[in-house]
Amino acid sequence: QQAQVQQQQAHVQAQQQAHVQAQQQAQVQAQQQAQVQQQQAHVQAQQQAQVQAQQQAQVQQQQQQQQQQHQQRDNGNNNKQKQPWSWKQEFCGTCRFRDEEFNCNHRVEWVMKNKGKTEDEAMLESLKYCLKKQDEHNDNGGGGNNAAASVSLKSSNNWLDTIKQQKDNQHAPFKLLPKSQWDKYSMDPLQVLQRAGVDPNEGFVPSMRMMEARKALRANIELEKQQAQLPSLTEIQSLYGTKPHILGLDRCQAYRDAVDPEFRLIGPAGLFNSATNLLAQLLKMNCINNARLKTKKYRPRDAPSGVKIQAPWGKHNPVFWRLHHEAKVGGAGTKQEDFLPIVMIKDPLTWMASMCRHSYEARWRHHPEHCPNLVANRFDKGKEVGESIPVFVKFATQHIGDEPIPDPKNRTFIHYDSLLELWNRWYTEWTAAEFPRLMVRFEDLLFHAEETISQICDCAGGQMRPRFRYVEDSAKGDTGPHAGSAGFLASLVTYGNSTKRMKDILTDVADYEFAKENLDEKLMKDFGYAPL
Repeated sequence: QQAQVQQQQAHVQAQQQAHVQAQQQAQVQAQQQAQVQQQQAHVQAQQQAQVQAQQQAQVQQQQQQQQQQHQQRDNGNNNKQKQPWSWKQEFCGTCRFRDEEFNCNHRVEWVMKNKGKTEDEAMLESLKYCLKKQDEHNDNGGGGNNAAASVSLKSSNNWLDTIKQQKDNQHAPFKLLPKSQWDKYSMDPLQVLQRAGVDPNEGFVPSMRMMEARKALRANIELEKQQAQLPSLTEIQSLYGTKPHILGLDRCQAYRDAVDPEFRLIGPAGLFNSATNLLAQLLKMNCINNARLKTKKYRPRDAPSGVKIQAPWGKHNPVFWRLHHEAKVGGAGTKQEDFLPIVMIKDPLTWMASMCRHSYEARWRHHPEHCPNLVANRFDKGKEVGESIPVFVKFATQHIGDEPIPDPKNRTFIHYDSLLELWNRWYTEWTAAEFPRLMVRFEDLLFHAEETISQICDCAGGQMRPRFRYVEDSAKGDTGPHAGSAGFLASLVTYGNSTKRMKDILTDVADYEFAKENLDEKLMKDFGYAPL
């Protein structure tokens, strides 16, 4: 019995010792974990401090840059005030006419405005009223102080040439050429900008995500401009060829034969971000249906000039929406058979990049670090790596007739296997349409605007205005869902850049291979887009 008691006591002591040892080990482990957590917290605090320091440094750097820009701007304004244009500084200063003295520059502006003369002609005409020493105009000397200059035509022309040269040098390296020397349909980016009246030296605000643009607008933040690096003519032609690609010109005569001139209407159709707004503005500013306009019976909302803001069945809707739906804006009262749709198409790579910035009614999961996301990777939650990302697009219009309504709330979601499949299917359906329609590349509105708009206008039986006008700012505007859209210069720089197209959009290898395998080769060939 004593031995059993001793054994029990020994067993209890062993259990107690084991328990104590377990507690000690647990304490040691807890201390070690606490130390590790402290170290991790310390490292995180250091990293956060570094990040904050970097952010503060960036903020300070940005503030310094803004201050420098403001100083440069102020200095530039001061210089402009102190040193006006060379021709204005050198051109007379004061003129006398009928015993009245006035600024010679005002005289030049008055002659240009009221007599319809060019600047050179106005300057030459105003020389005879200039109060200036004759020897400042003529190398042979002569004349007196503050006397009306008697200048020969030859010396006036020489002096005028010198003034013109000084004026041109003031604009270097962007020097406007005489209009007679412009190649009307040249794709050269500098000549394109000259025709549009855009100075690349002024820089541009690049396109940005809609939310970022809205924040900047609400905070009244002045967006910084980037310096424009124009693409070369060779680079542009390697992407889009040397001439416009317009599909459907063979059906123009059939359209004109079927629709009387008074009832002919044109306007844009196309996917989101395909430049439908730009096309509508260019058509409104440059193309007129005189037969419709002369009737004087159409109100502004009825497109008196023959150009509507969109297809009457909704410009973003698929082709089979025609004759079955009516757009809420501009759709009422329009006979859809009389409307010639101008379908805008855009390079699928740059179009997908635009969709990432402004998705509009296309719904799909995407992350700023991975977009376009044709194939899922680690950033795409809820999808396995390598799985394609589906897209749902909401199309909404007023229903026509007694056909069954697809959705009680007049909203129709169409499923597409990927963003690329949306582009493929939407435009393939339009190419298969049998009724008259034109399909036009967005890029041709940049590099072949006059030729492209002229062919569209001629197809519908319209007449071009005497002087072609361009859209310099963003055709979409800078508010609402269009905030952050690019203007003319930004678009020319962006869409003429082959490196950006080939390397900066589909940065994930899986996305690139997916696009290379699934892009519709016929569409790419028909519209002259460079293959992957």
